[in-house]
Amino acid sequence: MTFFKYLKDHVYSILIVLFGMTFVELVLFLDPNVNFHPGTLMYTWVLAVIFLVANLFLSYHHKKDWYKQLEDYQNDLSKELVGANNHEQRFIQSKINNISLEYRNELTDLYQNQKDQREYTESWVHDIKVPLAALKLSQDDELDKELVAEEIDQIDYLVDQALYFARLNNFSNDYLIQEQDLNNIVKSSIRTNKRMFINKRISINLDITDTKILTDEKWLSFIINQIVSNSLKYTDRGGKISIFTTEKNGNVELHIKDSGIGISQQDISRIYNKGFTGTNGRQSGSKSTGMGLYLVKKMIDKLGHQIEVKSKIGQGTEFVITFLDLPYYN
Repeated sequence: MTFFKYLKDHVYSILIVLFGMTFVELVLFLDPNVNFHPGTLMYTWVLAVIFLVANLFLSYHHKKDWYKQLEDYQNDLSKELVGANNHEQRFIQSKINNISLEYRNELTDLYQNQKDQREYTESWVHDIKVPLAALKLSQDDELDKELVAEEIDQIDYLVDQALYFARLNNFSNDYLIQEQDLNNIVKSSIRTNKRMFINKRISINLDITDTKILTDEKWLSFIINQIVSNSLKYTDRGGKISIFTTEKNGNVELHIKDSGIGISQQDISRIYNKGFTGTNGRQSGSKSTGMGLYLVKKMIDKLGHQIEVKSKIGQGTEFVITFLDLPYYN
């Protein structure tokens, strides 16, 4: 900022001071009880103006370094603004640093979202090639309807997953929290996975409460479907999956428990990491993408629910989704 621009910003203050000095000089000049020579009054008025200009110049010089820091700061927002010398400057410095921090955080989130989207797209394209290749091979040989149906289910699963992954960043525009019938949502998920239940001869035990829960039907359906699908993948033929509810402290808890191969303790803390397939995913040949449980955890957090997993190798896995009692919704 130049000195003339600084003066322009303080023009009202300058005018008020000049008007005040002139008014005082006129009062002294017109007062019959005070005998001042006109030259003395003019001399004091000029001195006052000189002091005013000197004060403005010194004030500008004192703030000039601060203005220079502000101009330089916009070229590098990665650092905090420093150098404030008074309360006004410290107030401005604090506000600018807070805005800059929010900007850096949003920029970091944007870069991370773009990176996640790119990595997921590359992974998704690779994953969907497998069922597409299987369908192409089935055209050359005698058509295996069971194989075709299985690969179509896999494609549908991957497309569904990609759709919800894309919606995560715009979650607030795509959900509606209201009372839902948990029993209907669970049964819908079972129907979605019925082919796998039948093919692997896996029995299902259901005991779902009639109590309404607060959630978004579409997003919760995807969550349950992902967990049930995982249970089916890692449960041997003839196994069992139990889905039941309990109540604790007024909260409804949904348990999805299987008799599968279980998860090792070293993998449990990492199952929600993006792209993590673990020992089971690498060894079972189950076409695991490592994205299902990552999406589940993200959606659970956004919906305000809680999720817990219990598992032992060779004894199965149990996921527990807690639907918190939120009386202010009622």
